[in-house]
Amino acid sequence: MNNAFFNDILQNAPARINATQTSSHLLLDKNEQCDDVAFSIKQQVLGGLMDANWNRYPSADCSDIEAAVANYCGLNPEHIVLSPGSANIITTLLNYFALNKKRIVIAQPTYTLFDYHCKTYNIEYTPWLLTPELEYDYDNMPLLEPGSVLIITTPNNPVGNSMKREKLEKILSSNPDSFVLVDAVYAEFADEDFSPLIRQYDNLMVLRSFSKAFPIAGLRFGYLCAAPPTAAIVKKLMLQFSINHLTQVFAREVLFSDEFIQRSRQQVKTIIRERTRMHRYLTYKFDSSALKVFRSEGNFLLVRVFDDADFQHVLAGLEKNRIKVLNTSPFPLLRNTFRVSIGSAEENNAFVQCLMQSMGQERLRQPQVRLMDGCYSEEQLSRLQAVG
Repeated sequence: MNNAFFNDILQNAPARINATQTSSHLLLDKNEQCDDVAFSIKQQVLGGLMDANWNRYPSADCSDIEAAVANYCGLNPEHIVLSPGSANIITTLLNYFALNKKRIVIAQPTYTLFDYHCKTYNIEYTPWLLTPELEYDYDNMPLLEPGSVLIITTPNNPVGNSMKREKLEKILSSNPDSFVLVDAVYAEFADEDFSPLIRQYDNLMVLRSFSKAFPIAGLRFGYLCAAPPTAAIVKKLMLQFSINHLTQVFAREVLFSDEFIQRSRQQVKTIIRERTRMHRYLTYKFDSSALKVFRSEGNFLLVRVFDDADFQHVLAGLEKNRIKVLNTSPFPLLRNTFRVSIGSAEENNAFVQCLMQSMGQERLRQPQVRLMDGCYSEEQLSRLQAVG
């Protein structure tokens, strides 16, 4: 086969499949939950999986699961499109928009799959760059001609910023002949949930996932929220039988049980507390000329190290200590940055200690910052002492 058949970007792109074996001790690079599903729950699901006919395709009729998902996010079943992960919906829609010559506008920097898929599939898109402070640049949003598609990730991965509700509604109302696709897979960690807006705006689609706020990234389960006519059309684009037996059994028997939902919501609250603790501690501990931690509404933090040598030293220190983070410096506007997932308190403490050791004492605030009264609970203070 002549390799010239494939475009240069695809040929030169790094492999997307890495070796499954890793020497990393802490995996803080993929925004997964740090704790697995309980063994007793796995045993429960295994019983249902054993009853399934593995020689048959999984059922294409998941209307009962659609109803459960709709109930979870306060919508109706006809608003829901199920998918084996939200990434599957992203690639399906991008391909359809491109083949039908829709103008695509994507806010950048954002989830790398959008850019990667467009470039490797030779899909043209117009970037809408954030401001230098990594906020949405509302005054310079590209013009949306009728038939355009605007793609926004909010909370934004890897930055952590969110779009203001009134701004999104203004975009939707001002562009009734264009679609807005909101990637909201981190919605459970944010103050705003845009999913209910689909009842008001039929030009809005909202992507959601169970891989971030729930400990089931390995089950590959996502969904799209849209007005019923749009949802019905998108379903026609999705491959049949793509929700496998395991995912269907888990969704029917465990996912929407009161106990599992409450446990997951409690874990989200814990992650938000840890995110706040980490942001405050690192912001007050490091000199602002050496390091910046961006505010986040996701289950992660974006960290910028201003000095080139310091940045490389930090990455080397994390690798040496077998702590895996995502190097985001190749992304637009994100020079010398990395994204770290919020893990358990112990994992976060290990990350902070490694970061401080790699940066050195001269990069810390001098004199040592006194903790502000009323800024932390007793529990947070004890944790701060653990990392300090």
